Amino acid sequence: MQCLMVCKGDLDEAMKLYEYFAKDMPELPDYDQPAPTWQQNTAATVNGIMDWLKNNGSTIQQAYSFVQQVIANKGALPTITPEAPAAEPLPNIN
Repeated sequence: MQCLMVCKGDLDEAMKLYEYFAKDMPELPDYDQPAPTWQQNTAATVNGIMDWLKNNGSTIQQAYSFVQQVIANKGALPTITPEAPAAEPLPNIN
């Protein structure tokens, strides 16, 4: 149907276009694939979460260690001191 719409109703052109796209695909499905089951969705979600945890495990451990350190210091974060003293204000150019 999409080929027919692209060819603006010209049936011959639509057939040629369809043959061009489908000539190397002998098992081209003419129907929609069924929706995945609840079990397949759950498995895909859990696998995605486990992959994410595997890829980001070291970052999670660093964040956990940082939070533990902050809690151990009773919330006192180290103070940040400027490396260079503040510059003097610029003189007036008038």
